[in-house]
Amino acid sequence: MSAAELEIVATFDVERPGNPTVMRDGRTLISVSAVATPDFAVRVIGSDGNHRPYPNEIWAGKPRQDGRGMTGVIGIRADKDDVVWMLDMGDAGNQPKLVAWNDRADRLHQIIVLPQSVLRFSSFAQDFVIDAQRKRIYIADMTLNANGSSDYPAIIVVDLVTGLARRVLENHPALQPDEAPVVIDGKTVATVTADGRTVPYRYGLNPIAIDPLGRWVYFGALSGKSVYRIDANILSDDTVSAEVVAGGVEFWCAKPPCDGFDVDAVGNVYITDIVKSAIGVASPAGYRVLVEDTERLGWPDGVELDVQGHWLYITSNQLHRHPLLNSGDDASRPPYYLLRLRVDAPMTA
Repeated sequence: MSAAELEIVATFDVERPGNPTVMRDGRTLISVSAVATPDFAVRVIGSDGNHRPYPNEIWAGKPRQDGRGMTGVIGIRADKDDVVWMLDMGDAGNQPKLVAWNDRADRLHQIIVLPQSVLRFSSFAQDFVIDAQRKRIYIADMTLNANGSSDYPAIIVVDLVTGLARRVLENHPALQPDEAPVVIDGKTVATVTADGRTVPYRYGLNPIAIDPLGRWVYFGALSGKSVYRIDANILSDDTVSAEVVAGGVEFWCAKPPCDGFDVDAVGNVYITDIVKSAIGVASPAGYRVLVEDTERLGWPDGVELDVQGHWLYITSNQLHRHPLLNSGDDASRPPYYLLRLRVDAPMTA
């Protein structure tokens, strides 16, 4: 495939798109990366490419005293009933929470506040997936400390019926970053600490996906080079021991460092290859690049297959050029993009 096969769905001159989700009617929503301190955390993309706050300016805006609004969103997913789930990461004054909006009825569906008992001081609850069969949400809590390292990565399992949550697989080897730093365009992805040191980021658990049939949950470390999976029956079951959950994790395939991925019904993992500015596909048979574009795919962030599996939607936001990831230097070259790529992924067995 060539870069010309990438289709631009929307462009962003200031805001950096985070993750996409595709509604059953084809509309696309995006979260807006918090690094740009946006006015609105989520936007819906119109057929003309223009975008507006979703679901409205109040809920997409900053938190209010009455509880409405969100501090910052990365993870966003629409379920089969057109309920849009948004993961508000929270801040010092606001607990992380899941906000669910009923798109058909245009009203609030549910709010689930994550209790402090399932969080760490360095929690960075960002990507998640919905397990519709078992009525669970699985959140990738990467955790990120002041030195740019994932110190307690774990998966948070949320019961959508009871609202109860639990933390599993904390510091499991499958969730840990590699020792080698991520290098893009010859420069290490690094942060400047409060005492002036420049240290490479070591990102743990980040991308997470569930196959269209709801059998397996796939995950890996952003800075890692492996995709792992676990049977959703094990991950969802709050009666099994920690040892059983840990033992259920299995290696699936190799991957490059990536910020997001999605998976089809036969286990092909569609990867945001941040080092090559590319989209690739990984499986036990190997890894191959589908499309590469150093400008339009500068730090491909989130991906999601549409319901039919025809199109893979992609956000790219040049995070590696932002001062927070570029050792204090701003090398950003807007615009940033919501793109799509025809992949015709199998979505049924």
